[in-house]
Amino acid sequence: MTVNLPLKIIFIIFILFGFYLCKVGGYGSDEDTLPMIGTYIGYLNGNFMTSRFTGYPVAEFIIGFLSFNFGSFATNIFIFLSLISGLVIYYLSLKNEINTNNLILFLIFVLSNPIIFFDNLEPIDYSIAFLFFSLGMYYLKRNFFELSVIFFGICIGARINFAPFVIITILFAKTDFIANNYRKVFIILSSIFIGCLFYLPVWIQSSLTLDWLRAGRPDGDFLEYFVRFFYKTWKTIGFIQLFVFIYLLRKYLKPVLNYKYSILNFLLIFSNLVIFLYIPAELSYLQPMIIFLYFIIYECAEKKYIYSLIVINFLTWFVNFEPIKVSYKSNNYCDPVQALDASIEPKIIKGYYFNFLETRDKIKCWIDLDTDYGKKILEGKPLK
Repeated sequence: MTVNLPLKIIFIIFILFGFYLCKVGGYGSDEDTLPMIGTYIGYLNGNFMTSRFTGYPVAEFIIGFLSFNFGSFATNIFIFLSLISGLVIYYLSLKNEINTNNLILFLIFVLSNPIIFFDNLEPIDYSIAFLFFSLGMYYLKRNFFELSVIFFGICIGARINFAPFVIITILFAKTDFIANNYRKVFIILSSIFIGCLFYLPVWIQSSLTLDWLRAGRPDGDFLEYFVRFFYKTWKTIGFIQLFVFIYLLRKYLKPVLNYKYSILNFLLIFSNLVIFLYIPAELSYLQPMIIFLYFIIYECAEKKYIYSLIVINFLTWFVNFEPIKVSYKSNNYCDPVQALDASIEPKIIKGYYFNFLETRDKIKCWIDLDTDYGKKILEGKPLK
């Protein structure tokens, strides 16, 4: 099949632009990056620690290894390509017949979302977990039981909060290979067992208690959590885009409900939202939800709406609409983000691209610039 030339050009521009930002982005602006690298360096020195409460061993090892030996550019490229590879494999997992033009348009559609695009240009673990999740789904759909279990297990080892996605996928993926419920349970238990093996060291370090499963939740009561959840979910989807999605879901309600993978994707979306309600912190926690939602819309809506959403998404890269003014305890971007108050004050603000550029040196908030290690971090160099 002949590939649509404009789509091909746009996709290549996306990739090249992503590569460029991977080069200039350094080690990024995520406060979890340095602890993950530190965990890997600890492994090399015979010491064990986790980067966070739970720790994510697979991601810690991959990101640490690449950063230590090759620097930020190689690490960022790996994260970016993991995202793209995960999207391709996820798409192939749910399609019986592959149309190259449709695949490229789907990739452009998802990559146009600024949270998906810009958050995966630095060393984070979401795209690593999603890649292995997609591989598990792909081989599950194609009846390769052993491979699906292995990749689902590695996925859990990369981010343990992907475990609900794995369970839901095995239970509701339409395949004759696991039509028997007992077999589904066996595959689930096997995947979780393999995934949990990655967390065996931290379990032992915690004196065989489950304290390591806690998460760093922000302060607040349920109402404050719900407000954060609602606002950040809306922001992740897009303040304007959300209304378009609601319109499309109503307009194409029958095709959506009749689509054979709708139940699976809606359950995956629901589980992601439940997790985010429990800890409404980083917008990137909702990356899987965005991908699952985009796939449903892409499969059921007319292409003119997909193109419209791509244009709206792309505009938010450079100029964005903000309906709410949030007051923070501190405006110093090195300090922890702690919201104090919010009021409805609609305004136009700079887009995600400019925010990405302005936060490239945020990594210096967590390093000592007088050390050789700190200078290498700031310059994006290999750390060995």
